[in-house]
Parts: sequence; structure tokens; C-alpha cells
Amino acid sequence: MKRFLCMLAVAAIATPAFAQDVGVSVSVGQPGFYGRIDIGNLGRPPALLYAQPIVVTPGPVGVVRPPIYLRVPPGHARHWRQYCARYNACGQPVYFVQDSWYNDVYVPYYRRTYPVAPPPVHVAPEPRFYTVPVSSVHAVVGPPEQRCWVERQQVVERSDANVPGAIAGAVIGGLLGHQVGGGRGRDVATVGGVVAGAAIGANVGRGSDQVVTRDVQRCRTLQRDPHPAYWDVMYRFRGQVHRAQFSAPPGRTIVVDEYGVPRQQ
Repeated sequence: MKRFLCMLAVAAIATPAFAQDVGVSVSVGQPGFYGRIDIGNLGRPPALLYAQPIVVTPGPVGVVRPPIYLRVPPGHARHWRQYCARYNACGQPVYFVQDSWYNDVYVPYYRRTYPVAPPPVHVAPEPRFYTVPVSSVHAVVGPPEQRCWVERQQVVERSDANVPGAIAGAVIGGLLGHQVGGGRGRDVATVGGVVAGAAIGANVGRGSDQVVTRDVQRCRTLQRDPHPAYWDVMYRFRGQVHRAQFSAPPGRTIVVDEYGVPRQQ
């Protein structure tokens, strides 16, 4: 117990010197980091949660350990005896820095002192191309084109047979034929009268042709430009048959990439 009280007294006497000596610390802490902080050449002491350092396990008599500066969550600082082992700091005097000082003073200082290196620039490798022979070339010409239009034209329409007239003529002819002769001759005359009357009645009003004007559609097939629409090219690459369409006739070889796709000219 006496040894513990002596250590507290020594720590209390040494506190002003350690608190002002901002060059005493260990390791480096990054922004957003809980743990030990290197205040190094910051130039002024940090803002602390407690003015006195916290010591959980005193060291040997006559051994004075320099304090360390930590940034910890508030709950860890209040119950430091439970959490000091996590920071490997149970046997050292500890100053807890304030979050506001850490964010407003230390983080800008750290970023100026230890700038973040830019990410490496990824340079894509140069694509590889291969020359392959052409197996076949076919010139493809577009299909013929049909052009249609509508024009007005006069058309002669002939009238059809007069069906009602044929029926009426057959009736009348039958009646007249029935009145001729007698016996079998009357029957023959009746049949003949029906036939003749129907023929006459059907022709009544026929032959009066009409000239009418109608819209008539006309079409004409036109051949397109004989120049090919494209060239269908076949070639082999790495044991597989490939086909591609070219806007101009290729030579005996073409250049393709590693996937067999022709290089754009």
C-alpha cells in the first residue's frame, strides 16, 4: 500500500513535466483510430479528459515510465481498469485526449505530416492482335425494290344478264307457247316458249356498257444499285470458324484480337 501511494505521489509530481512535454509518446495513430497517438512535433499539449494521468498497475519503485496519450471511447476511459489490457497500457500513466481536440487539431496535423499516397494507377496492357487468312468472301447485294403508285383510269363496265327479265320472259313465253296447237305439240310449244322468253327477257337492257373512272394501283420492280451492300467474310481462328461483315472487300488476310473479333479499320 505504501509503495502504491509513493507511485501516485511520484506520478503527481511528474505530471506537469509530462503534460507539457508533448514529444513523449509511442506509436502512431491514424484518423478515426482508437488507441495510442503520436503527438510528436505538434507544438502544443493536447486537450485532455483528466488533468492527472491514470495508472492501473504501478511499476517498480524508482522506475518512472513516460505517459502515453490515448484516444478511447468514453466508456473505456470511465472504466479504465476493465479496458487497459486491450490497449496494453495497464502499467503506464495514461492521458486521455478529448475527441474535439483529436478531430480539430490532431487529424489535420496527421494528414499534413503523413499524407496519404495516391492509389496506384492501373495501366491496361496493350491488346494483342493476330493476322489470320480469309477462307471465303461473298458479296451480298440487296434484294430488288418494288415501287407502287395509284393512278386514275377509265374502265368500261359491261352490264350483266337481266335475271328478272329472264324470269318474266320465260313465264310469258310459256303462256304463249301453251296456246299453240294441242296435245304433245302444245307441250313442245310451251317448252319452246319458256326458253325463248327467258332468252329474250335476259337480253332486255343488256349491252348498255358504262365507262367509269377508278383508282388503279400499279407496281414496278426496280433493281437496286449493283454495288454490294456488304461482304460476308469467313475465317478460322484458334480452330474455330468465324464470320463477319465488312463494308469493303478484305484482302487475303485480316487482323483480329485475342477473341477473334476483327480490328476496326
